[in-house]
Amino acid sequence: MIVLALIAAAFMNGDWLAVMAHTQMYFDGGHQPAQLSHHRPRLSCSSFFDEFKVQLFWAMVVGYGIYFGFCGYLEWKYYVKGRGKEAQWKCQPNRHLPRHLVWDQIKWGCIGLMVTNAVSAAVATHVSCGGYSKVYTGFGQYPWWWWILQWPVIFFQQDYVTYWIHRSFHSKFLFKHFHSIHHRYFQPTPWSVTAIHPLELTTVQLAMVLPIFIYPVHWFPFYGLALYTYYHGIVQHSGIAFKAQWWQPWQPDCMFHDNHHQYCHVNYGFNCSIWDKIHGSMRKIDRCYSEHTDSWGSGRPLADLSSKERHREIQERITENPMAYREQFNPYLLKDVDGDVE
Repeated sequence: MIVLALIAAAFMNGDWLAVMAHTQMYFDGGHQPAQLSHHRPRLSCSSFFDEFKVQLFWAMVVGYGIYFGFCGYLEWKYYVKGRGKEAQWKCQPNRHLPRHLVWDQIKWGCIGLMVTNAVSAAVATHVSCGGYSKVYTGFGQYPWWWWILQWPVIFFQQDYVTYWIHRSFHSKFLFKHFHSIHHRYFQPTPWSVTAIHPLELTTVQLAMVLPIFIYPVHWFPFYGLALYTYYHGIVQHSGIAFKAQWWQPWQPDCMFHDNHHQYCHVNYGFNCSIWDKIHGSMRKIDRCYSEHTDSWGSGRPLADLSSKERHREIQERITENPMAYREQFNPYLLKDVDGDVE
């Protein structure tokens, strides 16, 4: 299962094209320690547009094949074969996305995938044609301490920037006109991973590419982390109760982002929950969250709810699968107005 997800992450968004370009440069001489210049050996590239068309074609063929193949596999394995056993695997076991919204997210997912593949093809073409970047291919071109240090530097920079992009798209204007498309899916499924407005998706992807133009990055850590990010993007949008591994203390479980879709203006982080903790957008037991509460993640105090609203909030929290939490119980359960624990 993990192997399939990693393959999907590697090929679905088209970044494998840039990996191939950098690999070719490595074997064409870019691995020599003495080669410290950022002027790349120019590969066979008669014109940017012609090269871009080739890169885009293969990005689309492979990307859509992986999208329908892997997402279709998860759909079959869990949403079809696991029907009636949702309590064992689903984050919201008693709720399913309406069929028309499933088709809607596939439509927007295909549009989003076209955008991400186009951006990836453009970056790969830029690299193939000898364009400027700070990516280096030789292990000895910079000190080894920097090769090790750049892993967390790239990871935390990308995750922190995307946290703020995501949170910004929850502001009233951007949410209404762009991000609300992604939040039609209160019960996300694997198909929703790229079901995002093209403008937002382009903004996020450009932020992910930003490091290669700012400071020296070796191609292996950069694309290795891209693989990690895309893998968890698929997992977090699956609606399936996947949990982080023991060696990932920074990584929230799938339920963290599922809460975001269920309650909207909360839990904006992707691969780190610490940003939400620092900036006050982490879900709290004494707060109510919905599309109509504060868009910056502070929620509405439970003390301000009427008896009817509190009861509705209690019922909403009951729909969460306690087995999807790492502790295997729901830490957000409340007592009803009569004092009974729901």
